[in-house]
Amino acid sequence: MQSDGHQRSSGSTIEMYGDELEPPKSKARSGYSIDGYSLYDDEVTTATAKSGRFSQLLNHLGRFYSEQLESNPIRTKSFTAGTLAVVGDLLAQGIELSFDNTGEETSGLDGWRVFAMFIEGLCFSGPSMHYAYDFYERLYPIVRCDCVEPIVHEDVQILDANGDIIRVANFKTEWKNVLIHVAFDQIFMAMWYVAGLMIITCVIEGHSSDLGAELQNDYLRNLGASWLAAALFFAPIQIFAFGKLDKSYRVLAVNIIDILWVTVMSIVTHLNRGESESFVKSVLIPMLALIGDNIVDST
Repeated sequence: MQSDGHQRSSGSTIEMYGDELEPPKSKARSGYSIDGYSLYDDEVTTATAKSGRFSQLLNHLGRFYSEQLESNPIRTKSFTAGTLAVVGDLLAQGIELSFDNTGEETSGLDGWRVFAMFIEGLCFSGPSMHYAYDFYERLYPIVRCDCVEPIVHEDVQILDANGDIIRVANFKTEWKNVLIHVAFDQIFMAMWYVAGLMIITCVIEGHSSDLGAELQNDYLRNLGASWLAAALFFAPIQIFAFGKLDKSYRVLAVNIIDILWVTVMSIVTHLNRGESESFVKSVLIPMLALIGDNIVDST
């Protein structure tokens, strides 16, 4: 059928105007509306794909970390502790620079201090927590199993990798053991952690000559700050982590929690300590010079 030079084909979106074709109108985008906002299927598909890739990345990282925990538990926990200690100290230095009203010139980020915190986590805190948590578990086991709900029957037995029977505690005993773990860690092991933090960072930062006076004057204050932070914030979160996570993941959980603990303790530890000197210049070179002098004197 033709009218005024206009021809329309039945069932088609193409229209003829004389000798010219009118391009088809754009196809409506399918989608839906939520609270007045339009969501189109193509956008949802793109967002879902991005979310899926991110989820896959997290799954791969989690699987890799689990494999490393199983094959190299001490090394994995130690490097994790060192890395997160660096994060905590960077936060501490950022806070200190933000609230510095002394007007004194500073060199900005203290690299030796960051390095000292990394070494402390790598060589001291990480390994200490690994062996301490194993020790806690032997004395007061918090048994985890591959079931959805915790086993609550005292007469149930499971075997470890060596075929030995592991005692399965009931629910109340399990949480009592959690409290014992956290109390021992936050009260007694805190004495060990604070002392190690002060000693290692003091030496690496080039203040070894002030170590004795610093321990005498600041150790109890720093320990008190650690206990106060634990009572107000860290202990409740640690109770949850110890009660819900497998033993191999407790060090990671505590390290993440301890980012804030390291931040607090780094600030407190460096209150009366000046900027770091070169460890090589302040410690190694004098030590080598002393050794050389002794060799010369002996000959």
